[in-house]
Amino acid sequence: MRYHFNLIGAAALGGLVALGASQALAKEGGDQYPQGGEGFMAGAVPPPGFYFLGYGIDYRGDLVGNNGDKVALPGGSSVSIRADAVAARALYVSDFQVLGGNWGAHLIVPLFDVRVEAGSASQRKTGLGDITFNPAIMSWHWKDWHLATGLDITAPSGRYDAGDLANIGANYWSFEPLAAVTYRNEDGWEASTKLMYNIKTENTATNYQSGDEFHMDYALVKNFEDWSIGMGGYFVHQIQRDEVNGVEVADSIRRTFAIGPQIQYRYQNMAFSAKWQNEVYSRNTFDGNRFNLKFIYAF
Repeated sequence: MRYHFNLIGAAALGGLVALGASQALAKEGGDQYPQGGEGFMAGAVPPPGFYFLGYGIDYRGDLVGNNGDKVALPGGSSVSIRADAVAARALYVSDFQVLGGNWGAHLIVPLFDVRVEAGSASQRKTGLGDITFNPAIMSWHWKDWHLATGLDITAPSGRYDAGDLANIGANYWSFEPLAAVTYRNEDGWEASTKLMYNIKTENTATNYQSGDEFHMDYALVKNFEDWSIGMGGYFVHQIQRDEVNGVEVADSIRRTFAIGPQIQYRYQNMAFSAKWQNEVYSRNTFDGNRFNLKFIYAF
């Protein structure tokens, strides 16, 4: 079977850790969202104002198939990836309200450095990834509960070359309705989740249609005065099989579950967080480890 690998380094903060193999594995390309990118107070959009958020991601993994084993190429070699990304996110929250919730918007611009190895072949690419924007973030706050909703739209702004081993653009649009919820009590215990449903257009260069996906970030945290410590990760489940020229691709349902420790430190108008997430269950995608850094600055 001929494998056609494409890495999609994607917009929402560098979702760059899934390869696809047409006729073999789920999704022709990778994510346009960095799974596990949110955790601490995910549903609590900050008060009205301007905010800068910076992200750093390092991911290393191996491609696995429908049974969770590494995909073996001719000669017994496997496919591996090392991907690094930084992303800048501008967030604006207004005091304009609809149904009691504050309106806001954001823009996310990622940069990538990606190396893919498949047997004796390898390729490295760097550059701008796919840009994400959300024109309608709505947020509500109660005593112990926080809720945010929105629609992330990701544009195919990154470079894409059909047939390359690695790409840092997806060559398709995606639309992602989302809802994030946080519960935090007066003792500092917190449970947060961000629920998302990803819908993609067809990659017109390959006539490949990746299936819709449900995915979520989650975190269980104990908050202190300046510190927060807990566990978190992500879950991904592809709802539909991929299609090539309108024909379904066998073994193309992608699934991933990841978990790991996370920590955050807050100082005045800034916050710093770090996460390590291990993918303990993966099918038809990459299986590996991710290290995330995040910086928040309030103007």
